[in-house]
Amino acid sequence: MDRTYVVTGATSGIGAATARHLRERGGRVIGCDLRDADVIADLTTGEGRAALVAGVTRLSGGSIDAIVANAGGGPAETMLSLNFFGTVATLEGLRPLLKTSPAPRAVMVSSIASMQPADPLVEACLSMDEPAATAAARDAIAAGKGPLDLYGSAKRALNCWCRRVAIKPDWAGAGIPLNVVAPGFIDTPAAAYILSDPGRSAAAAGMVPMRGAYPGRPEQMAAMLAWCVSPENSLMTGQILFVDGGAECLSRGERSW
Repeated sequence: MDRTYVVTGATSGIGAATARHLRERGGRVIGCDLRDADVIADLTTGEGRAALVAGVTRLSGGSIDAIVANAGGGPAETMLSLNFFGTVATLEGLRPLLKTSPAPRAVMVSSIASMQPADPLVEACLSMDEPAATAAARDAIAAGKGPLDLYGSAKRALNCWCRRVAIKPDWAGAGIPLNVVAPGFIDTPAAAYILSDPGRSAAAAGMVPMRGAYPGRPEQMAAMLAWCVSPENSLMTGQILFVDGGAECLSRGERSW
């Protein structure tokens, strides 16, 4: 498999599993993270986003085949900057490097948390005015919103952004499928606060109807992400794929299909 992949958030959890999955199948992976990666970049800042693009351009020679925009999480103060604006900057900044690939692909990682109701933070993100959105997030934190609330808003905005741009000339018009994979409860360090608490874990397990699917494993997510950025995915674009053992289906039923 003579393909070059960029994976952000590549040193732990789903990102590490995805990078390993792709390498084991012959792919060249440029891993990006805050430390211990091929490209060191803080995607909460403009400087870090520029460093990502510069580093990937240098290591790839200016040509890549796919992007897995996985980096996410973090504290409430930078939740929107990383999970929405950092992801968008990753995809838009690296998109020009896809132009020479015979099968360019891109996927981003959202979350089951994106099912929360829309709120002003979602529209603040979609306005693409990061300083204004950051100010709105500070107000939300002061009003009692917690990190998970902001995380859900950022990921919901990411889903909406994908639906808006995937059909545009820069993506669909250039032959680049762009999709979102939204994990459920995956056994990663980021989910430890749920999985390690018996009460929270039992409540989460009750949301997952598929036997054996709670908690999911990073390797299972890696396989789905790898397919999304494979040449075999030649028609699907603009889709939000909930990979969650049926939690989204149980919650929404026939309202979303």
